[in-house]
Amino acid sequence: MNQTDILESQSLWYKYKTKVWVEETPQTSTVHNIMRTLRSIHNVNPLAYISVPITSGKIYYELKLKYPEKGNTELIKEVIDHNYHLGWKMINAIIKRNKCSVLYPADLTPAHQKWEQEHFQALWLSIIAEKCTELHLCKGWEFSNGGVEEFTHVMQLRLGVPQHPQLIFLNTKENEKKSRKRMRSIKTYDHAGKEISLQDGLVAVERSLSWLKENGFISEKLENCQQILMWTKEKIKEGFYQ
Repeated sequence: MNQTDILESQSLWYKYKTKVWVEETPQTSTVHNIMRTLRSIHNVNPLAYISVPITSGKIYYELKLKYPEKGNTELIKEVIDHNYHLGWKMINAIIKRNKCSVLYPADLTPAHQKWEQEHFQALWLSIIAEKCTELHLCKGWEFSNGGVEEFTHVMQLRLGVPQHPQLIFLNTKENEKKSRKRMRSIKTYDHAGKEISLQDGLVAVERSLSWLKENGFISEKLENCQQILMWTKEKIKEGFYQ
């Protein structure tokens, strides 16, 4: 089999987890301990994950266009404030609509440590896969690097779980059959509560990439996710499952 045809070659979860999980750093220890804490909590389903951009999203690009003279530090502060409050509105709406437990990743700020994006994504993708039953995407999620990666990740879970000689891609405190069933069944919704299919997501990402290009921006992460989603779509059609 061609190496580009295996799940490990395309899986975002595999990419982030294999990079972060094996590091011997304080950041990796914290990621491990957060996951161990979450695994120790039982019977919390349904659990919704709120995907809201932190330092990216359409607001970032719009502010860059509107205030080209502003420094990036000042710009990022505005973006973070805007996105955080956007997420809080979503939390309240989802709890009212679905009456479920909600995990809001923007509320996790590591103390006394500097995290890179890889640490956050290794954690978020593991939490989604191991613990969640729903993914809720904010309005304009298709402009968010993290949001598009999280959507792509949920779609890839329909293909099964990556294999690694040292790392386990399952909730070690959950029955494997049950774990796989939940991962394949994670529902994805937009900000209004409408379910989003893989094709819906592809259309949204294509639209955002077109807007970015027209306005002079490039997003390699969105382009990469677009390619992965197309690959995932074909693999699902083939009936691939690992």
